[in-house]
Amino acid sequence: MPDILLQHWTWPDGLALLWMLLLWFVYGRFADFLPPDDVAPRNLNQMMHHLRRSWMRRMIDRHDRIVDSGLTGHSVNSTTFFASTSMLIIAGLLGVLGNAAAAHAVIQSFGFVMRADIVMFEIKVLGLVILFIVAFYKFTWALRQFNFACTLIGAAPLAPAEPATRDRFADHAARVMSLAVVSFNGGIRAFYFAMAWLGWFIHPVLFAMATGIVVLVLLKRQLKSRSQQSVAEYYDASWR
Repeated sequence: MPDILLQHWTWPDGLALLWMLLLWFVYGRFADFLPPDDVAPRNLNQMMHHLRRSWMRRMIDRHDRIVDSGLTGHSVNSTTFFASTSMLIIAGLLGVLGNAAAAHAVIQSFGFVMRADIVMFEIKVLGLVILFIVAFYKFTWALRQFNFACTLIGAAPLAPAEPATRDRFADHAARVMSLAVVSFNGGIRAFYFAMAWLGWFIHPVLFAMATGIVVLVLLKRQLKSRSQQSVAEYYDASWR
């Protein structure tokens, strides 16, 4: 394998791939970090974690928890959909690998595509397969954790509960649910970076540029989107 890479790999290819892996790791650490309860949230995901804790506290005060079960079930259904979609995409990409010569000829027939041999084409397709395998595992782990959250909701203390009991349940239930969302977001993130990966079939510079654009879009949604601003205004008015 190292010999094959040395024969078919170029410096732009290697740098673009390292750039993508670096941005994926750094952004993931930023977006998925759940601060301690006494630390003010800095991005949309962190504010949503605090709101989930409030949700769990208010759920205990309700005798009818059908709405809470329905909201959790919606998250389970969404996660199941994306996990199934990941499997279908993996199957399609494996089909492309099975007929790599024809697919490579089609890609290379476009005049704007950088010349690359079939081995490099197969490496790029295999990389896409790995991305969607990562997405599949993220989604299935998120699904398991949402099921854990459903169990916690079913075992929630009945109202009226002591404040210490209510706070303890809310903290743990919200954290399990937020960890499920972290895994779900990781799967969605793999889809985004897979879109950037498609640029590699044209040129490694386009791949690197597309990766940067993906991260900028994700950062804007976390820090400067209208949804983030609305949540932040509500959070500031309610908790500060």
